[in-house]
Amino acid sequence: MQLTAKLIQVLPLQTGTSKNGEWKKQDIVVETDGQYPKKICISIWGDKASESVLQVGNILDISF
Repeated sequence: MQLTAKLIQVLPLQTGTSKNGEWKKQDIVVETDGQYPKKICISIWGDKASESVLQVGNILDISF
C-alpha cells in the first residue's frame, strides 16, 4: 500500500538493546492531502530512512 503525505513532526529517536542486539525506532507524524486531511503516526524501524529525508515540510512517498 502507498501513501503520499507531508511530514509535520519528527519525534525523538528511540533506541535499545534486546536479545537480538541493538534496535532503533523513529516515529514521525505525517498529514495526508485532500478535502479531509488526516494526521498519521508512522514508526520506522532500523535504518530505513535517513535524516536528510526526515525534514519537516517534506512530501514523503511511504510504502507499508
